[in-house]
Amino acid sequence: MAKMFDTSLRIDAAGPGGIPVVNNIRFLQHSVWFALDRVASGFPGPVVPLTRGNASIVLLRGEEGARRYFTDNDVFERLSDGVFSLPPGRPWSKMFEAVITFNGDRHRRARRLLMPIVHKSAMDHYATVFAQTFKRSKFAASDGEPFDMAAEFLDITRTNLLICLLGLDPDDRNVELAEAVANLLGPIINPLVFMFQHERGWTPYGRWTREIAAVYDRLALLIERKRADEPRRDALSILCHTTDENGDRLSVPEIAGELHALFSAGFETTAMSMTWALLTILGTPGLSPDSEEELDAVVRESQRLIPTVPFSLPRRVARDVEVGGVTVPKGALAFAAPLLEQRDPVSFPDPGTFRPERWTGAQVSPYAFLPYGVGARRCLGASFADLQIRTTLGLMEWPSLLTTEVDYVIRHGATAFPRKPVLVRTGERAPAAPVTGTVRRLWAA
Repeated sequence: MAKMFDTSLRIDAAGPGGIPVVNNIRFLQHSVWFALDRVASGFPGPVVPLTRGNASIVLLRGEEGARRYFTDNDVFERLSDGVFSLPPGRPWSKMFEAVITFNGDRHRRARRLLMPIVHKSAMDHYATVFAQTFKRSKFAASDGEPFDMAAEFLDITRTNLLICLLGLDPDDRNVELAEAVANLLGPIINPLVFMFQHERGWTPYGRWTREIAAVYDRLALLIERKRADEPRRDALSILCHTTDENGDRLSVPEIAGELHALFSAGFETTAMSMTWALLTILGTPGLSPDSEEELDAVVRESQRLIPTVPFSLPRRVARDVEVGGVTVPKGALAFAAPLLEQRDPVSFPDPGTFRPERWTGAQVSPYAFLPYGVGARRCLGASFADLQIRTTLGLMEWPSLLTTEVDYVIRHGATAFPRKPVLVRTGERAPAAPVTGTVRRLWAA
């Protein structure tokens, strides 16, 4: 059985007390509250083990920790074992391999072949689609009927991804495909998946690998069809017809892996970024951003304060490495912590308060604000997500907030959602009402 984490590893660094396995599982299941309650104030880093003296899982904190995590790609490698290890030699074995996790030459090659999907001509097409999708949404209606804003943002983002990424109409069958692709990452928070890695039978791992194989088969058929068609403006068509100066191009399994990564990184995360941004607007008395600059500041501040992805994807330490005077041993599982970096009072005075004005003329270290990562590990779809968020919110007449108790929970592995529907109503905007619930642990009144 491959190990997700090795509790025999030792480290000379301070961290919370407790039993390593228990702390690790608590963190994987409730990462935000574990970090806020047991790490945030008492252990500044740059290396913080989840359990004092034990290096099975470590957080890298502060500018040095974040910089090393995101730039030392030969040391902090994509996971080669644990839950991301798929049986080799299958057509779908590369479904969790993509530019976001590659190292070295593989990373540079994939990024080069992916760049055409974010060229200006492609982005101009995407912006037109985003505006058209918004005009068909419930936010553009004026019937006054209540609806769940998080669910509507998910519908908007799913439609945009289907059209812009896959070149498909958002009918029921294609919506089901988008959901299946996006949901493949969800099982990583289930310890049973990586504890019993048997393909046969009805173990969680077995069911998961069958789901991966079924999704891959559908994507492979779509990729082959796109390659046979004339080039179009959707990202998949661009990828299928892109070759470099040496005639190199991405294979079908490679494109399938990149599509999965783009959906995982850009579907729920973008929808929830819009959800949290709109919540802060509707829950703040007197706030009504009416310019691109004001809206940009609100979006940045909501991303800082209520992060959609509070922790990075885990990376395996490939060899013993010193970070800030602490030796992190080979085999440790390392996380960067946007949640903690974005609440650092040195970079962001009064960090728990929603203050969009702090972004006016701000000079913030790229390692202090990490909604999309940084450097070579910065999400390739960041410009796509930013354009979608600002286009959608920029076209909106602000609705009224009907649900004021909002809980912040992590779903599907890494993404923060409201626990229950957050109802809004279009039409004349009602005065802001105080927002309550666990989101207030992040967003001070």
